[in-house]
Amino acid sequence: MELSKILVVDDEKINQSFIKGLLEGGYDVRTVGTAEACLELVEEWVPDLFLLDVNMPGMSGIELCKQLKAAPEFEVIPVIFVSSLNDIDERLSGYEAGCDEYMGRPFSSWELLKKIELTLSNKKMLDAYRQRCDAASGAAMTAMTTAGEIGQVLHFFRESFGTASFVELADKLIEVVDFYGVSSIVEIKTSYEIVQRTFRGNMFSVAEQRVMDRLRGVKNIHSFGARTAFNYHSVSLIAMNMPSDDPDKAGRLRDHIAMLVEGANSRAEMIILEQKAEGQREMVNDAVNIATVSLANIEEQQKENQAELTEIMNGLVAEVSRSFLTMGMTEEQEEDVMELINVAEIKTGELFEKNEGLGKDLKAVTLMLGVNKHFT
Repeated sequence: MELSKILVVDDEKINQSFIKGLLEGGYDVRTVGTAEACLELVEEWVPDLFLLDVNMPGMSGIELCKQLKAAPEFEVIPVIFVSSLNDIDERLSGYEAGCDEYMGRPFSSWELLKKIELTLSNKKMLDAYRQRCDAASGAAMTAMTTAGEIGQVLHFFRESFGTASFVELADKLIEVVDFYGVSSIVEIKTSYEIVQRTFRGNMFSVAEQRVMDRLRGVKNIHSFGARTAFNYHSVSLIAMNMPSDDPDKAGRLRDHIAMLVEGANSRAEMIILEQKAEGQREMVNDAVNIATVSLANIEEQQKENQAELTEIMNGLVAEVSRSFLTMGMTEEQEEDVMELINVAEIKTGELFEKNEGLGKDLKAVTLMLGVNKHFT
């Protein structure tokens, strides 16, 4: 087990030797005679505890303690003063300088050992507490960072619902990936069209096209150096500068971008269905428009035919009536002929009414299909 390190700073050699002999075996002990020598040594060897004298040539122990406590790398290292200056003012000066304990000479060896043991034990507990706090703080920061990153994924999903074209979808995908500090190129390839967009806002370079063609369809996620390719049925994205020097961040971004590309792929397939539906609607509308015009023409033709037939029937009745004078028919025979003509006229009218009813039914169908046409 590694021994705790103690640095003794005292200008009296006899004091150095006594304390070192007392502590050796249980601690890794080093001694220096001045504050200046202490500051020089700690640049390469950092102790777990300082034992300082107060009255020394040059910088005093009080000033040395203040300087150590002002340095971030030493402020958490405990200090125990061991000095012959033991009046209340000197002790208060030591505590004000930041020391953890103050012992006056002469002192009990047992008491010094016990205070060193307790001070180092407290330091270990504080160090463990600080580590837990740092770990908790790091976990909290990671959680907040992850929440922000996932928030961008959810924001993209919401925004993508409103996209109506593959170009708009590709631009939004590049934009959200850029939020993570990652440049990317995107290709949306469907039977309708092929859209290519880059973080520069233009088409692929020859090299980018070659890489995209080579990686498309290899597997859903494929990493090569700082680049990672994400492939789905209609959408492919290559992240150009994944943070390979930070494995945790790279892993998070890999998951986030995979979700983004999969979501973009789902939206691309919905756009395809919407385009198909729109094409079908246009075909239906065209067919209904044609049917509407045809119905109007048929209706107009029916009106003309009915008027023409009525005129013919009226003329027939007049001709037959005039012919009765020369045909020598009995009154009863004339009535039979007129009855036959009347029946034919009634049946003709009924036929026209049926045709008119069929035309109204066809008009109703066109209206149900969403085409508002008014017939005269």
